[in-house]
Amino acid sequence: MPDFSETTDYLYSLRNRGSQYGIERMERFVAALGHPQKQFPVVHVAGTNGKGSVCAMLEALYRENGYKTGLFTSPHLVHLGERVQVDRHPLSMDGIARYTGRLQTVAEDLERESPGSHPTFFEFMAAMAFLHFAESGVDIACIETGLGGRLDATNVVDPGLSIITTISLDHTELLGETLADIAREKAGILKPGRPALIGRLPEEAMEVVCGIAAKRDCPLYTLEQRFPSTSDLPETNLFGAFQRINAGLALQASGILSARFPIHSSEALRQIDWPGRWQTLQASGRTLILDATHNPEGA
Repeated sequence: MPDFSETTDYLYSLRNRGSQYGIERMERFVAALGHPQKQFPVVHVAGTNGKGSVCAMLEALYRENGYKTGLFTSPHLVHLGERVQVDRHPLSMDGIARYTGRLQTVAEDLERESPGSHPTFFEFMAAMAFLHFAESGVDIACIETGLGGRLDATNVVDPGLSIITTISLDHTELLGETLADIAREKAGILKPGRPALIGRLPEEAMEVVCGIAAKRDCPLYTLEQRFPSTSDLPETNLFGAFQRINAGLALQASGILSARFPIHSSEALRQIDWPGRWQTLQASGRTLILDATHNPEGA
């Protein structure tokens, strides 16, 4: 069994290769692994903000209703295994070490065959999630994109439903400088003939997403179709009106997939465990609020 410090040193060293934005390496990686990402149903979620919360809410709904769930999100807050969870159990340190040993051999073979093909840190973690979900026999997995959509490493999945939460200016050096450019990248997760759900998008972004959905013959659903006004949105224990929008997307997604994955209760939306999102703690008699954001819309 590899030493875990050696494992993390290796994984984090992959960040030094740079972001290397693109999907070709990931396509070769999962092909060499036997396409584990195709062995379980997927809900694929992109968006400038809210995608992690929607994944957490949808996972909670399915888990509460008896399904075995996979959850892939990023970044982690404390432990690396938070990125890869089955039934909300983070992948253990031993598990990460075992998967890393297996994946490293494949990655090094790919690099020898074609220099520059070694996966990045994020690609490595995504592949680890796909293997873990396949070997754990999950009923459904909620997969969050890392950056953009069209060229994101997670876009090798074949989703039963694609969701775009929000679109605003972020990562413009890679995704484009206008809302239309960014919408085009996010909508790259839409797959021909597969349903798509979109949240409240700016008009410029909405036009692009709707156009791509039409070209790909994707049945398109919008949040307003299910929840015409803010007062109609479901309640959740997470703070903020925007979290009710995320809860609405999760609940609507479960409805779109109800023929295959029926649910009988939505009480899980009031019991979401999603740290670091306006999380209130008490410390030494004082109130401490933990929150994280990385763009103006999130703030």
